[in-house]
Amino acid sequence: MQPSVVVFGMIIVFAAMMFIVLVSGPIGMFLKFAVRSVIGAGLIYICNMFLGHIGIYIGINIFTAAIVGFLGLPGLGTLILIMYIIS
Repeated sequence: MQPSVVVFGMIIVFAAMMFIVLVSGPIGMFLKFAVRSVIGAGLIYICNMFLGHIGIYIGINIFTAAIVGFLGLPGLGTLILIMYIIS
């Protein structure tokens, strides 16, 4: 085997290892938070479909999606409670 092929293989393995470290580190946490926020926005949308007819409507924006994405269902419940108290 030629030395250039071995060096190229080592570089590929090193790059793959660095990618795994980055995805499992801070970039991975950011991606996980972003995915959870998108899912939170979807939950708010579904909640608005069911609770909109009784006058409880939660605005879908970055702030509310991040709250539901970070806190999960308790965050959604808190937003519903706040909107119920306000309206």
